[in-house]
Amino acid sequence: MNHQPNVAVKIIIKWQDRILIRRHKSGVFDFPGGRMEFGETILDTLKRELREELGYNLVREPRFLDVYNYISKNKKRHSVFLNYTLKLRERPELVDKEGAKNFWLTKQEFISRKIIKEREFLNKIFR
Repeated sequence: MNHQPNVAVKIIIKWQDRILIRRHKSGVFDFPGGRMEFGETILDTLKRELREELGYNLVREPRFLDVYNYISKNKKRHSVFLNYTLKLRERPELVDKEGAKNFWLTKQEFISRKIIKEREFLNKIFR
């Protein structure tokens, strides 16, 4: 068993009044991004994950948002998420390479679909 936390980098991509969220085949909603590989910088992780997941080339550095520390109730999973934001002027062409579906949702759509329950985080990402 791994007794070290998993480090993941996530990016909240904004376009107009919408934010990109992905729905995986399992039904889980998630922001683009993923696990940091050994020896990789945070920016390199974001660039690699966006290319792998969406065919998107990150050309400018995103803004740091926050850190979220997750420990499962049974204490078997521990993840640290480094969250970043990126505002875009134009809606990008995205090609999903992992079988997930991409949605550009407004704040109200996040609320009505109950995708994010933490109102404070929801307010933060839609600032």
